[in-house]
Order: sequence, then structure tokens, then C-alpha cells
Amino acid sequence: MTNITTISFKKREEIDILRYDELVQASEAVNIYSLSWYLDAISDNWGCLVKGEYEAVLPIPYTLKFGQKIIYQPFFSRELNIFCKQKVGEELMLEMFNAIPQEFKKVDFAISKLFDLSGFTSQRAVCQVLKIERNYDVIRAQYSKNTKRLLNKAGKNGLEIVVANNARDFITFFKSYTGSQVNYKKRDYEKLEELIKNILERQKGEVLHVLEKGKTIAQGVFLYQSSKITYLKGSVDERGKSLGAMFLLMDYVIRESIQTGKEYFDFGGSDIENIATFYKKFGAKDNVYFRYSKNELSWILKKGKMIRDSIKK
Repeated sequence: MTNITTISFKKREEIDILRYDELVQASEAVNIYSLSWYLDAISDNWGCLVKGEYEAVLPIPYTLKFGQKIIYQPFFSRELNIFCKQKVGEELMLEMFNAIPQEFKKVDFAISKLFDLSGFTSQRAVCQVLKIERNYDVIRAQYSKNTKRLLNKAGKNGLEIVVANNARDFITFFKSYTGSQVNYKKRDYEKLEELIKNILERQKGEVLHVLEKGKTIAQGVFLYQSSKITYLKGSVDERGKSLGAMFLLMDYVIRESIQTGKEYFDFGGSDIENIATFYKKFGAKDNVYFRYSKNELSWILKKGKMIRDSIKK
């Protein structure tokens, strides 16, 4: 008789969080976005698909719109992934995706690998990642001429970098100098603040400020993992832009990455050309991942969404 390992969907309160987090962190696909405390902060709701006795898991963030459950990629995360102790192959990928409950009529989220999944469309996306060499001079040699010029300028102006672990102060500055560009809603700011608080309480990262004569002119939130530092969010005022404050901040964190033995500096990444170009000025390279989507909403709901989207434009 053949033993078939079942895959079940568990709500957040049904998950064995200790086993879940241990598996995420033991997997080759480990990313901080899928840890339970991170998902708690950024998701409207979440659960996960569990194979057998936590042999493999797939986190499922979801929200409710017009009475329909929708799986989505939450703000402040890039990808989710399937997590197991072995390498994730196409068979497991198909198993997990086919096990997504039928109650989720719309699916839209990202994972790191490309597979041909029946019923799903896939779209290539990129983020920017810098491999950390042990010698700073080797890394700096990859910097663009403009980056080196602005670092020299920042150095001459006596800018200072300090740890300033206050989530509320970060949000206030971010709203003032980046808010008009990102068009976040009130709920998005609340989630970002909650996430930063969680990061700081768990000592999983820091908020760094660039100061000119004691005044903040740029800031950034950085996440720390065993082999990687990830840039989450940041902002800069006009004075900071003119002095190259964000260039100085990124260079500072790259130096810290070397000293703490990190292997990668993950810029968080973007498909937006000017943002990606900024990251590449430090020698970062494109890293490919994939967005998967499926839409089985009724015709009326699809039409309603098209109308709402056209009104927003």
C-alpha cells in the first residue's frame, strides 16, 4: 500500500510556529519575509500549506475583497517561496501549488524559481544583490565614478552615521520626504511602523540615520540575517540628496557587511529603472525571481476591478 503524504492548509492560529520557523530558517530558500513574526506584521491574514509533519511549507498571505479570499504579495516583502530541508524541485512545486484551496479565487505572489504551472501565468522580475568580497577595495573598484565622487563629497562635509532605533521617528521623516512618491495609505504606514518595531524588538536589524550637524538628512532600515544584510526602506531630504547622504549610508552598510562576515548585501531590489540604476552604482547585479498569478474571480468582479483601476489612472 502506497503512503501518500497529505498537504493541508492551516490558519495562523493552527500553525505550529516553532516548527514552521525552524523549517523556514533551515531551508536553502530561507528569506526573512516568510518568518512568522514578519508575516504577522505585514499581512492582513496568513496561513500556510503544510506537507505531512512539516516536511514542507508554503506561507499564504491573504486578504478579503468583495467577499472573496485573495492570495497576495504583501507590501514590504518581495517573495515567499516553498520551504523544505531538501532542494525544491518541480514535483514538490506542483504538489504545493495544486493544493492551494479552491476558496482562493485570485492568486498573485512571487517565488524565486521559474516552473511551468498549469493555470498560472508567470512574470519575470529582478532585484539587485551585491556579493560581498572580503576586501573593501575590490568592492569599491566596482562603484561608478559618480558614486565615488559623491562619497568624497559626503566625507568632506563631515556627515555622521548613527543608530537611531525609533520606528515612529522613521515614519515621520519617511512621510515627509518619500510619502508623495510611494502613495501609501494610512494602513500601509501602520504596517511599516509595526514591522520596524518587530525588527528592533527582535534585534533583527537597525535604523540608521545620516546627520549633518546633528540634523537627520537621510535614513534607512536594514535587516540582518546570518549571511546577508537587506535594505528594507529609506528616505532622504533635498539637502541629503545634494550631499550624497544615501550613497554614504549604503557604503557604510557595505563596509559593515565585510566586517561582520556577510556574504551578500540585498538592496531589496526594484524593476523601476532609476532605483535599480542607483543600486547598480555600487556594483550590485540583477537577481531574477518570478511573480505567479491566477484569476478565477467571477466576470462581474473582474469587470468591477477593471473599472476601479481605470478610475484611479
